[in-house]
Amino acid sequence: MENEPKLVKVNCSFCGKEIECPEDMLESSEKHMCFECFQNMDKKEMPRDLSKVHVDIPMDKVDEIIPEEMTNSLIEEVFPDVWQERKKELKEISKKELAEEMFGEGAYIAIKSIMQALKHEVEQESKIKSKTKK
Repeated sequence: MENEPKLVKVNCSFCGKEIECPEDMLESSEKHMCFECFQNMDKKEMPRDLSKVHVDIPMDKVDEIIPEEMTNSLIEEVFPDVWQERKKELKEISKKELAEEMFGEGAYIAIKSIMQALKHEVEQESKIKSKTKK
C-alpha cells in the first residue's frame, strides 16, 4: 500500500531485540520496546511516560491492547479527579445508581475520545490532501 509508513530497524531499549519502528516515530520516541517486554515488564519497571516509548505491537494484537491500555490510563488519570469532585454525592447513592453513574461517565469519556480521534484523523487527511494538490 502506498500510505504505509516506512519502517526502520531499531533495537528494543530493554532487551536489545531487533524490532521495527515507523520512521516518523524515530524523533518523538526516546526508547523502543518489543511486544514481549511490554507484556512481561513489571509495572514498577515500566517507563513512567509511555508516550515517549515506541512499542512494537503486532497488528493482530492492536485491537486487544490499545483499548485495554487506554482504559487503564483513563482509570489512573481521570478517576481520581471524578472521585474527588463527587465523592460525597457518590457515597450517598445506592450501589446500582453508583454503577450506572460510573458506567455512564466511562461511556461518555470513551465516545468523546473516539469522536476526537476521528476528528483528528479527518483533519490529518485534509492536510495531506491539501499538500498533495499543491
